[in-house]
Amino acid sequence: MKADVAHAYRTLKEHGVPADHIIVMMKDDIVNNAENPYPGKLFNEPNGPDLYEGLKIDYRGSAVTPQNFLGILKGQSHLVSGGNGRVLNTNEKDRIFVYFSDHGGVGIVNFPSHVLTVAELNAALEWMHSNKRYRQLVFYLEACESGSMFYKTLKQDINVYAITAANPDESSYATYCNAIAHLPCLGDEFSVNWLLDNDKRSTANWLLIDQYDFVQRRTVYSHVMRYGNLSIAIEPVGWFEGPQLSQRSVSGKKTVEKEGERWPSRDVEFMHLQKAQQMSPKSSAGAKMAKIIEDRKAIETVFSKIVNELIEDHQERDRVFRERSHIEDMSCHHDVVHVFDSLCVDVNKFDYALKYIYVLNNLCTKFKDSKKIISAMAATCVATRHQFFP
Repeated sequence: MKADVAHAYRTLKEHGVPADHIIVMMKDDIVNNAENPYPGKLFNEPNGPDLYEGLKIDYRGSAVTPQNFLGILKGQSHLVSGGNGRVLNTNEKDRIFVYFSDHGGVGIVNFPSHVLTVAELNAALEWMHSNKRYRQLVFYLEACESGSMFYKTLKQDINVYAITAANPDESSYATYCNAIAHLPCLGDEFSVNWLLDNDKRSTANWLLIDQYDFVQRRTVYSHVMRYGNLSIAIEPVGWFEGPQLSQRSVSGKKTVEKEGERWPSRDVEFMHLQKAQQMSPKSSAGAKMAKIIEDRKAIETVFSKIVNELIEDHQERDRVFRERSHIEDMSCHHDVVHVFDSLCVDVNKFDYALKYIYVLNNLCTKFKDSKKIISAMAATCVATRHQFFP
């Protein structure tokens, strides 16, 4: 995901977007990680360039927070802390392009130590529109169940056009997995597709709908979706992602590497360990896999206990896990998700929990009472909290 962001920065610059018009947030914990076999380097495709070279990061580490992200979008410097303090300085004549890549669940996306809910994101976008902070805004979102951040919540009359890596109910997929020795996956399928599309063509006359169609065809493991004001799709890509020919286009490099193995984004760590175990049975991979399995079972138990505390009927309990409702009560969803993240499971450290956030949304749909659901969490999570907040 970090490589996707670094690639996006380089692509925008190569297409003529000035560096002082780009703001980058990145945890930046990969290039100098002891487990990186290529110290100081970051790759997004096999045989590709080192994307860390020349990358300018404005907010890194603990400064990568939802509060800073929203403050940057709104242009409110008093809301940001850490980083270099840069925010958008835009008005009703400007076009804004936002690209976000991280883990997600139903109605939430992850930051390194916090989550951003669908209620918070949509409120920020509506505020920006009401306060004339843009003419048109295009939002590309890479995350599991990313469609749930916009489906039936993003208003069509605020001039936002959103494209997501997956529909509201499915995982997104990582790609180029095991393509370079000792590395797991180099990028994400949706992101790699739109970035390589930009790399190999002129964006001046290539429309957003053309890019959507291209990326939708190439992204085969999840359903690329679009939301909001769909009339924006007939605008040129270059208006948002830079109008100039990229270096790859100029040099005539039109080939796109075959994406090889693709893994569900939430399973990348586990599947990488499986590969390591197969290659070296005596490695520590087996013990690490056992710990992941143990943690996953414990997380599933947490959700089961919350549901059991609220619902006595066994068939109704099963239905809460089996079915999925769309987000109807953003306020309940927002409150319940934040309490779960702070009281029950730290979803940033244990992102497998994101797989079951839909259960919390189902409870909001069923009871329409966040206080009741939070009370059930308080009753059931206290005993196991120490497992997920080390």
